[in-house]
Amino acid sequence: MIRLRVWANNVAMGWFGHEASQYFFQYDAQWLQAQDAFVLAPQFPLQSEAYAGEPIKTFFANLLPEGVPLEEILSVINMRRASAFEIVGQLGAELPGVLSVLPEGKVPSASQQYSTLSVDELSQRIQDRDHSKPLLISNNQSSMSLPGAQDKLGLRFDDRRGLLYDSVGSSPTTHIAKPDSRLEKYKPSAINEYMCMKLAEGVKLPVPPVSLIHVPQTVYIVQRYDRIVVDQNIFCLHQVDACQILGLGPDWKYERQAGLVSLKKIAGALRELQLSAKDLLNFQRWVMFNFLIGNSDAHAKNISVLIDETGFHLAPFYDLLCVQVYGDERLALFIGDDENYASIGAHSWEAFCEDCGFGYKPTLAQLRKLARDVSQEWGHVVERTKAQYVLSEQELQLIEEITGVIQKNCAAALSMTGL
Repeated sequence: MIRLRVWANNVAMGWFGHEASQYFFQYDAQWLQAQDAFVLAPQFPLQSEAYAGEPIKTFFANLLPEGVPLEEILSVINMRRASAFEIVGQLGAELPGVLSVLPEGKVPSASQQYSTLSVDELSQRIQDRDHSKPLLISNNQSSMSLPGAQDKLGLRFDDRRGLLYDSVGSSPTTHIAKPDSRLEKYKPSAINEYMCMKLAEGVKLPVPPVSLIHVPQTVYIVQRYDRIVVDQNIFCLHQVDACQILGLGPDWKYERQAGLVSLKKIAGALRELQLSAKDLLNFQRWVMFNFLIGNSDAHAKNISVLIDETGFHLAPFYDLLCVQVYGDERLALFIGDDENYASIGAHSWEAFCEDCGFGYKPTLAQLRKLARDVSQEWGHVVERTKAQYVLSEQELQLIEEITGVIQKNCAAALSMTGL
């Protein structure tokens, strides 16, 4: 038997283990007795007996990067054929949410330590991505994991003074930094995500604060909603995404991949968790907003739930950007049975309402209002961004193209709702 210690804000939560080719997780006895204890995930209620099998492997695999970034990381750390257990053990000092996974006998540091990260050093790390040096493991003072198929780095950011810091050991980060994608098809991307997140903020969707810096490369920085700062100390909040809630691996986050995820299944899972009516309304508005901005990549791992001793709460939204502008016309999660923007009409939203338990007429009214708000607010976001930052010709061209996408989708929404 091989096992790793799972910690939650420096408190022993349980063990993640591997024995005879089978994964297991077991809550710590003291965790079970604590008044403020919460579950690892909804499908793993608090109990003394161990959970075993594929569901445990799937849960922890969802904490890791995906695709090319993961392959590059494993190549650099010489773990090409490693199991999910071994990878989590290597990268698990700081994981999404509250979890920290360390070798048995090793405990998280009681003090939080950080070292200054200069803009020149960050710039060099971004350049080094082209030389097989993944951004996620560029901080050699710590190990961390962030899900997704995009280059990113966890760090501490003082937005008032514009100062950046690397975490040391298992010290939690407060922000995630994302430079432009390395894929030519998706360049530039940082300005896209920044402006779409500011747009979401402007139309009152729950999103974390975001920033844009130049080092001189453009870097999008988003504050982690799974971190809070109390008296200069950072505390982590537990979260799970929709793939983890549904018991699916990250490879199944798109509906077109065998249809294992869908808006219907996600909405059903959220209702089973007894989320508030406000949370369910925000989920509905998330679907609408992604349609209006052309976010073709709004998949199941982009919806998360925060967990504490009081229950479950919808997490703020993230990874909002216009992907349609890069030529992707297929939705990650279908609206009704329709997966292409051109085929979506009033019938699609009627099916969406039937699938997810929403009223059809109120939904159309909400879509109509949001389309008007998005169209108007986007103009303000463009004006403020151009006034605040010196943008490249490529970024200015992209903004113009995104404007066209948003105008088209908003016009389509107004047309299908009767205006």
